[in-house]
Amino acid sequence: MKGFIHYICIAGMLLASSCSSSYNITGTSLQSIYDGDLVYLRPLGMEDAKPVDSCKILHGGFKMSGSVDSVMCVRMFFGQSGDNIPIILEEGDIRVSVLPNAMKVEGTPLNDKFYSFMTERDSLMFLLAELPRKESAMILEGYDHDNILRQLGEEEGTLRMAVDKLETDFIMDNYNNVLGITYFLVLCDNAFNQFGYATTTPQIDEIYSKAPEEFKKNKDVEEYMRLCARE
Repeated sequence: MKGFIHYICIAGMLLASSCSSSYNITGTSLQSIYDGDLVYLRPLGMEDAKPVDSCKILHGGFKMSGSVDSVMCVRMFFGQSGDNIPIILEEGDIRVSVLPNAMKVEGTPLNDKFYSFMTERDSLMFLLAELPRKESAMILEGYDHDNILRQLGEEEGTLRMAVDKLETDFIMDNYNNVLGITYFLVLCDNAFNQFGYATTTPQIDEIYSKAPEEFKKNKDVEEYMRLCARE
């Protein structure tokens, strides 16, 4: 089932200013499989739309530049592989690093803020993903099964609360820019996919209830909450 983000024109089109500004993207790739491939940018949630920009990866490097009238959340796709990475398209010099096991974007304020958040979130999600392996190890070491379930249940609850707080704080800290709007809609999309229809969660309700009016009046936020009210 397609999520809510696929049904809305969410390019993170939060107007930064009425004046056009310039972006410069410099990328390096240590993945030889991408050499000669086209790398292109598409607005988030509009993967069938015309690319915002594109170029070829040659000898492990690529460059893009252009003007941007508003700050946008886009995805950078690498050839036909389907591999992609989110980028905040904003004024300044943006650096993209494609490493063997990771991709990183840095160099401008919102990209630095976003990837700092994602690094912290990924660390917590890694610990969550490790819990089944930890359970197996504890069983082999002869721990009591009830104690294992109790201990790992507590650890899982603590980690999930930490992820929830991290996401909530991130959105609230960025109510006034594209990061807050976009990640809030990611949470909405997750809820849509989980339940199969537009609905809220306690986390979404908390964020929305404390949001400023400008945030609530964003057309995509309004549309999702309108769909929730209809259910």
